[in-house]
Amino acid sequence: MAHQEDAKERFYRNFRMQQSNIQEQIADLPSIAPVAGERQDATEHILTNISRLTNDVRDATHFLPAYDHRVYVDAVTALRRELDETTAKLAPKSRFQFRPRPVKTAASHDAPAAATVDSRRLVNPGTTREGSPVPKGKTTNGKPPISPPLSPGGRGRDTTPRAIKIEGQTEGIITLPADHSRGSSAGQLTGLTNCVVNLASPTIEASRASPFASLTLKDITNSVMIAGHVDGPVHITGLKRCKVAVVARQVRIHDCEEVDFYLWVTSEPIVEGCKQVRFAPLPEGLGAGEEKGENKWGEVKDFLWLKQGEQSPNWSVLPEGERIKDEAWRGLLEDRDESKGVKEILGSVGLVE
Repeated sequence: MAHQEDAKERFYRNFRMQQSNIQEQIADLPSIAPVAGERQDATEHILTNISRLTNDVRDATHFLPAYDHRVYVDAVTALRRELDETTAKLAPKSRFQFRPRPVKTAASHDAPAAATVDSRRLVNPGTTREGSPVPKGKTTNGKPPISPPLSPGGRGRDTTPRAIKIEGQTEGIITLPADHSRGSSAGQLTGLTNCVVNLASPTIEASRASPFASLTLKDITNSVMIAGHVDGPVHITGLKRCKVAVVARQVRIHDCEEVDFYLWVTSEPIVEGCKQVRFAPLPEGLGAGEEKGENKWGEVKDFLWLKQGEQSPNWSVLPEGERIKDEAWRGLLEDRDESKGVKEILGSVGLVE
């Protein structure tokens, strides 16, 4: 009997944790730009989590009373309904407007109202002004190129926030231009190998640019990334042997291995399907000293580790003696010496291929 009570309590706590995480992800959807399928990817991830929770409830029928089981089923149904309502609100609006039938007067004729196209051009923020992908990195005489400006040219004084998308780089040094105006609606880094990425400089100083609304890091290997400030969520998937530094409201980490995270985060970091990931507080030189409130960098939740009261073996605190030194961080932020090779820079932060 006691064992059954323990199982019910563990299930309840795990369910509530996953339910809360899904609700947060749904609430974040409006802040994720629809460019490059980023919002669609986030929606599919939520659907996967709801499906996993559905299976958990189904598998718990052998120890849950019928009434409790019904309550859990209804809660999962409510999550799906909440997601459907949110995605419906975010769906692109129709370009057609139907005008009501005019009120009949003595001079009017009986005729059906016609469907007319709104003459104003509908603009979907974050898509029509999206920055072009950065060309694949190439080396010349062993020297890595500085990536070209990521903001679209020819816009004059246009300061409309636009998405930053970087993909397919190898052995490249990637930076945002110092005068990058007013930030970006979203950032997306995909498919990088042996790269040094600095997106922090323009976003640390609010006078230069606003923080990213959201940021996605996906399928990146043996790279160091100073990601700057993110007002909304950071979604990190498929990283291996990397160093990541970021200030964010939420950080969700999936399927990563041998990655060190330096965080200032106002909510508990979430990991799923990860191995050998380590966490440390963000150094002050990267903007941590300007943040207010509590930094929850060490309050990590592993959604695939359900043993209450036991530390997950998938993540740990990064020992102080193994953390990147302040001078190395400063070098990454300030050094623009193109004569240095990428391997030399990565070696300075402990990344050797």
